[in-house]
Amino acid sequence: MSIKQKGGTHTCKNCGHQFEGKVCNQCGEKVFHEHHLSAGHFFHEVIDFFYHFENKVLKTIWLNFIKPGFVTKENLRGVRIPYANAVQLYLVVNLIFYLVVSKVGVTDYIPNPGDHHYYYLSDYPAFRWTEKADTKMVSAIDSAYTHKQRDAYTALMENYNQRKDSNGNVAVYGPWRKDSILLPANQISMIALEEARKLTRASFTANVKTFGKTLIFLLLPLIALVFYLFFRRKLKYYGAALTLATHFMVYNLCFYSLHALINVGPIYINENFGGWMMKPFYFIFYNDYTSPVSSFIFGSEFEFMHLLFWIPWLYIAFRRLFNTSWWKNLLASYFCSKIFFFLVFGVLKKMVIAITIWSLH
Repeated sequence: MSIKQKGGTHTCKNCGHQFEGKVCNQCGEKVFHEHHLSAGHFFHEVIDFFYHFENKVLKTIWLNFIKPGFVTKENLRGVRIPYANAVQLYLVVNLIFYLVVSKVGVTDYIPNPGDHHYYYLSDYPAFRWTEKADTKMVSAIDSAYTHKQRDAYTALMENYNQRKDSNGNVAVYGPWRKDSILLPANQISMIALEEARKLTRASFTANVKTFGKTLIFLLLPLIALVFYLFFRRKLKYYGAALTLATHFMVYNLCFYSLHALINVGPIYINENFGGWMMKPFYFIFYNDYTSPVSSFIFGSEFEFMHLLFWIPWLYIAFRRLFNTSWWKNLLASYFCSKIFFFLVFGVLKKMVIAITIWSLH
């Protein structure tokens, strides 16, 4: 804030700097007038904030879609005012993403119990030697989950044993104790075991969403590191790679949200409609004749689905940012996509599952 002086100059109330114009060129504080305290000005600022923020966010998302790498290039050359801040943009898109996938019911980024049994490092021919480590890791996660189920079973049995009547039966009451059922003595153990499984799974499902939303932020520095290693001479700074990684993740989360709504959403209308977008691609690339080649190049159908919309974006972005030859861009976009897929489904998912199980009570 500032006090207007003679000669059109102002003294900034925040830093004391003398300046001309409406904004302090030292700290960015605006010139203050008493009418700024009015209710009308207050609501005008609120509306103005959301209007400009919405315009910037939508504009940046749209450009990120139709011109891969353009917003990143503008950001790296110092043009930032017309576009949404990368971190703010990622937070907004991340919120929308989890809202969409939770409503549609797609769980690719929010794992279910048992998802750690897929996508090992040893699945890749060059890393067959890691098979023992992969097996031990999966076995450790299975053992931890079984241990949590056993703890839940033990707690239930202790509760039931304290409430047994003279015949060894247990009365279980419903809400408000208005009705009840009698658990026969010879079935209590089996019922407790089944209830322990349900409780453990319900607790896992409730907690895994929180950890999934938190740990997805780990993808930014990881994928940025991949970009930096591929294009170190071009990017020069790791922070530049972080910017590119953030814009790539914004595209990925937005595209995945749309894909979930269009491709999977119709399953609620008719179960035969689910996955309709990918069926033509699977028919072409994973028929009896092309499947061996496609499986070798792209991996499973699930991996192919992700590479299909990652590789083109990365290819165009790399071309726009680094102006390298087409074959180098193609190889870089292919390997970056493969690495990113493994980071998400081979590392992040297992990490989220392990931490979630560890946190269960």
